Amino acid sequence: MRAADVLRELGRPIAYYPFLSRYLGGVNASVLFCQIFYWQDKATSALGVHKTVEELEAETGLTYEEQRAARTKLRASGVLIETAKRIEHRTYFRIDEDALERLLSGGPPARAPKKRGPPKSEKSSSPNGKSPFREMGKDQFAGVEKPTPPDGESHARGMADPHSVNGTETTAEITSETTAAAASARPPVDNSAAAAAGLQNGEEPGDEAGDIAPPDAEATLRAWLADLPRCAIDPTDDRVHVLTWVGKGVTQPQLAEAYRRAVKRRESAADTRAIGAKFLARFVDEVLAATSADAAPTASTTGPWWESDSGISAQGKSKRVERRPNETTPDYLIRVAQASGRGPWIEHVLKRWQGTARYQSVIEFFGDQLLPVDFYAS
Repeated sequence: MRAADVLRELGRPIAYYPFLSRYLGGVNASVLFCQIFYWQDKATSALGVHKTVEELEAETGLTYEEQRAARTKLRASGVLIETAKRIEHRTYFRIDEDALERLLSGGPPARAPKKRGPPKSEKSSSPNGKSPFREMGKDQFAGVEKPTPPDGESHARGMADPHSVNGTETTAEITSETTAAAASARPPVDNSAAAAAGLQNGEEPGDEAGDIAPPDAEATLRAWLADLPRCAIDPTDDRVHVLTWVGKGVTQPQLAEAYRRAVKRRESAADTRAIGAKFLARFVDEVLAATSADAAPTASTTGPWWESDSGISAQGKSKRVERRPNETTPDYLIRVAQASGRGPWIEHVLKRWQGTARYQSVIEFFGDQLLPVDFYAS
């Protein structure tokens, strides 16, 4: 079996928002954040998500030390709340969404300037023109005490104590954080021209227009939205929405389709108000959900995935929703539809249960975020 076939058998790769790395302190912190955030709305405890170190390593590939360093950064940024239940031998993780909003609204932290070494001192010379070190020999170091390892043994070069440093951090953590600090000190690459061209052509940040999202992708997207006739985006209050769209890689054609739907909804309601970011975000989610549904593998070729048992099973597998023992297809569809986000499958489920005793509980399970925009319209 080829390597690519093996990867397909292993399942879906984990996804994360690259732009969050600048806010949360690195790629590992962003990966761990996204994984906890994914499971948060599926948690059964009010304390949040319970995951063991082994489970997180299997899901993200992060080792124990990498998880520990990432959790420290997430707690420091205020977005991660940990609750340790010692009697249960469990730790629960919960994302503080209010803290996340404050963090993103404040803008990414400034990158540390590159440190420069001290100026080189002038070479001293002795009266006879020879180097003073050669004259003095090794006796000049006789009064200098060499540092000794805590265990009293000499280590080979590069083999420092792999355990605690000052009782807190490990060598692996210091090395990774030093490397991250050195990487963040590098000047950012200006890909603004390529990013602008990519957005106009419908390319996503991160494809051939540039391997990473350019620093001014947010400004480019905001400028494009400002040119729309009825669009009103506030640079400060709506910044979270714009950053979210940049992080998701929303393309200009997708935004244009979402804007078209928003205008159509306003016109159908004879509403002359401007289209703000919060209102537009509903239709962006619809467009992204429809795109995701079209790309999801389905076993049915005769209709939408939510209208056949095989299609529901394939969609559930792609969304990592395990079917419970003896669970009926209509019940399973409710959970798969919820995991798939807002889309026509939500309306399909609502029609299926309308008029039954469970209709209200299905509505509450989906919540306002997934119900159709005009669901409560009179």
